Amino acid sequence: MLYNSLESLFEKYSKIQMIGPIGSGKSRMLREFAASHPNTALSSTEIQRRIQRALAPFWQQRFISLRDEDAPRVRDLLLKPKFFLHTEHYVEDDPFPPTNPGKLDEALAMANLPESVLKVKLLSLSNGELRRILLARLWMESPDYILLDDPYGGLDPEFRNHLSRGILKMAEKDVKLAVSLQRKEELLPQIPAFVYENGVFREYEGELPKSLPEEEKRLERTRYEIQTLHAPQSEGEVLFDLKQVNVHYGSTKILNDLTWQVKKGEHWVVMGPNGAGKSTLLALLSADHPQIYSNDITLLGKKPGRGLNVWEHKAQIGFFSPELATQYREKLNVEEVLCTGFTTGLGLFEPPSWEEKAKAISWLKEFGFTNVFRPFEDLSATERRLILIARAAIRPPKALILDEPTQGMGAEFRNKLFDLLQFLSDQTTIILVTHYEEEWPPCMTHVLRMPKFSMENGIPLV
Repeated sequence: MLYNSLESLFEKYSKIQMIGPIGSGKSRMLREFAASHPNTALSSTEIQRRIQRALAPFWQQRFISLRDEDAPRVRDLLLKPKFFLHTEHYVEDDPFPPTNPGKLDEALAMANLPESVLKVKLLSLSNGELRRILLARLWMESPDYILLDDPYGGLDPEFRNHLSRGILKMAEKDVKLAVSLQRKEELLPQIPAFVYENGVFREYEGELPKSLPEEEKRLERTRYEIQTLHAPQSEGEVLFDLKQVNVHYGSTKILNDLTWQVKKGEHWVVMGPNGAGKSTLLALLSADHPQIYSNDITLLGKKPGRGLNVWEHKAQIGFFSPELATQYREKLNVEEVLCTGFTTGLGLFEPPSWEEKAKAISWLKEFGFTNVFRPFEDLSATERRLILIARAAIRPPKALILDEPTQGMGAEFRNKLFDLLQFLSDQTTIILVTHYEEEWPPCMTHVLRMPKFSMENGIPLV
């Protein structure tokens, strides 16, 4: 049976979940529904974008601003009668919707968060942690409709499990709920499932899980572990050399005595739970973290403070992060965005050469983008990520550093990405962060498994 709108679905079902191909417009449809239905709470990457842009207009500021004791904290977002995103360089006139403080305990339980999280700075939360905070806030808004867009993006396996149980608890309440998912394996038991495509819903014909897996107590890793997947085809110079590296904020440890080498020809997967410091590690490698100067680190043969030129370093690497995907603001078409990968900036300040344009067009067509003049801002969140990853890789760089590149990607786009990485693997060294076991291309040679040291009253910081 077909349904031509979410409203028509809600006339028959109070809870639904949906999947759909990349570019099907699920996110846009949810935004339009929220805009036209008062008292609707929407959780999506767009909300994260607002918060992250306000608190850290540029990537490096996240690590600098963590020392700011006046920075907004979780308690402000959840409990202030009127919460505005106000910083020194950013002011919003409209507050977030009001919350019901009486629902705090219930909301924290749904998101599996301790009360101590209220003390944590918003800027110190990882993408996955911020998602859980926003889920709690959403419940405290007491909405008539709850819309969740890609709720699992950026969550490690344990927290995906926790969040699934929280969503099912939410589904038991007297509220209309719609969950938009990126992967069919994320579908939940007990909630009617649909496929959204070409502006209509049809019933999902696959089998839904009968129940969630039993929760397993995770074996807490207390040290860094290295796993060899297979020997590299060739081994060259040392690109990154970290010796007994420590990153901390006050008494809070993010990285603790990490010694790690990456050689040319190797390709590394980096794994660890939310809060293990994976993004912090990548920020050290890209010379974006201020604590590179207080540690024994060599980046592409140069030491910070003793010969390393940050901009020359950046010119030799390609970098992608979820923050870049949510904060990219250049008004360019997809061909132009790819061509910025031949420069050190995000904007296109000089016309690209004929050869650069030809390569960008060839890559776009390989990825299935037939209209190379399509505005970047018109793309779906997943399409934006793929374009920005391609932008990071197109030169190709000496090292390609990717933070959760498959977040929100369906199987078709993941396969395209892995084909690209496999093709590039004899030209560039790849370092890839993921939360999904064995979700990487065959070229990857090693896995670095990171423990979580960063705890402040029971909640991870970075």
